[in-house]
Amino acid sequence: MSTNSHPIEQEELMAYLDGELPAHQATEALSHLELCPKCQTLAADFRGVSQELMAWEVESPEVGIPSEINAALGERLQKRDAAKVSSPRVKNRVMTSRWVLAGAMAIVCVAVGLKLTLTSRNRNEGRSTAYPSMASIEQYLMPDRNAEIALARSAAPEAISADAKILVLGWRGYETAIEGRNGFVCMVERSWMSPFNSAEFWNPKTRAPMCFNPAAARSILPLTINRTEMVLAGLSKAQMIDSIKAGFDNKELPAPEPGAMCYMMSRAGYLNDALGHHVPHLMFYFPLTDNSSWGADLPDSPVTLNPQFRDGPEPITEFVIPVGKWSDGTAAPVM
Repeated sequence: MSTNSHPIEQEELMAYLDGELPAHQATEALSHLELCPKCQTLAADFRGVSQELMAWEVESPEVGIPSEINAALGERLQKRDAAKVSSPRVKNRVMTSRWVLAGAMAIVCVAVGLKLTLTSRNRNEGRSTAYPSMASIEQYLMPDRNAEIALARSAAPEAISADAKILVLGWRGYETAIEGRNGFVCMVERSWMSPFNSAEFWNPKTRAPMCFNPAAARSILPLTINRTEMVLAGLSKAQMIDSIKAGFDNKELPAPEPGAMCYMMSRAGYLNDALGHHVPHLMFYFPLTDNSSWGADLPDSPVTLNPQFRDGPEPITEFVIPVGKWSDGTAAPVM
């Protein structure tokens, strides 16, 4: 990959997926992955290969070797057995049979490799156009309301989420499932809260548990609710972008309040195909500001700029800080 357009090399990407990159490199990788379809595809490939290697089992010869090769091997073995009785050159014939078997197995390996290559190529081609438009609304909904409530609560430690207001996604938008008492609001965002130019903007598998503090519930949560209502109303991306710009221009959409932040510490969430469950982190929202105000994306800095709103219609700067534990208190991967 070109270091100009791709700030991480393939080896670093694999290290990132394994949780072996230092914090500043990991956050840089996250920022790039969320906007780069090519790197998302590569990351998904790495994950897929890892899963296939873990699950792969060698097939028995009767199943894995083509019938022609299997028949030839059987015939050769019969000749070898006969040779053991009738010929003094048993050793040479046995060696010949071994070479035949080795050759056959080499053919099988080549065939398996070709099959895996073609499968991977087909998977890549399918993924590149996997989410060109919105899927049916049923694919974004969670049929089990209690499961969505539990997933929403998992965004933050129980001391926070237990008394938080809980929203769940319905056919017409987000609905209140449980009234809260501490001003926090927990919910599960869907893929349309990604950057508008993200390749996974319509990924129906995305489930991103969030828990907004009171300031963010008043000033950031309305953006999620607004986007969701426009999506369910059937607006195009262009129409949504124009509407959001007009909303900020007309002061109908609020700017981030001082202290606005949210928790994303669920180990059960699924951000997208490239990032999977990712790592627990906190997010902080500001009106447009320079990265240097927080030292974001500098070497060894734990702070990174989240690309969610970057270059989008929302005049918001969002910083991310990874944390060392999931919301349930268990240790998270080292980043």
